[in-house]
Amino acid sequence: MMDPAHVSGIWAILPVKRLDRAKSRLASMLEPSERAELAWAMFRDVLDTLNSVRGLGGTIVVTNDAKAADFARTCGAVTLPDPRDAGISAAVQCGLAWLSARNASGAIVVPGDIPFATPREIAAVIDRLRIGSAVLVPAARDGGTNILAMSPPGAFPVAYGENSFVRHLAAARDGGIEAHVLLLDGAGHDIDVSSDLFIDACEGRAMRTRAHLKRLARPHPASPTVSCKEIFQP
Repeated sequence: MMDPAHVSGIWAILPVKRLDRAKSRLASMLEPSERAELAWAMFRDVLDTLNSVRGLGGTIVVTNDAKAADFARTCGAVTLPDPRDAGISAAVQCGLAWLSARNASGAIVVPGDIPFATPREIAAVIDRLRIGSAVLVPAARDGGTNILAMSPPGAFPVAYGENSFVRHLAAARDGGIEAHVLLLDGAGHDIDVSSDLFIDACEGRAMRTRAHLKRLARPHPASPTVSCKEIFQP
């Protein structure tokens, strides 16, 4: 997609860390190549979902990863380099600035590690944003922000990291904006720590991610594997 001087509607921003640096919090469970493949699978699942949402004006992928950028362009997304390479907040700010300069009406930030988000959930966020100025979808587990939507782009500062959900609520309030909170099952589930790897990998959305998790097949630490020899040992 060419770089337009003007865009319309609500756009998605998908920040993608370099795949060889992805999911460092899973280093105790996965090898670097496994983490890179997991990030690659999740990114493609998330991008597929965004491409299925009819209410989006388009998608921006902010990344310094050449493989991810090439794939995004083949899917019709705008790609932007991450000039600072300083984490998700800086990458998102880059996307927000691009949209603001082109007069987009709104932005919805969808990270690459929520592969179980559904088109219906994304559409629900967009619908709510059309009648307000901010929508937040919290992570189900750790106080993070799994989806952040605002109208116009840059309406308040982004603040990803520990307890970002509370900090985003405060940032919106400080800007005189009441943020609407949506609790969403699929979008609320990210893959960030070892316990997130233990899901039903057999059926449902995000088939690339589920297939990769099935190949990893790590035994759950709370349920150690017991061999038949151990069971029947006299």
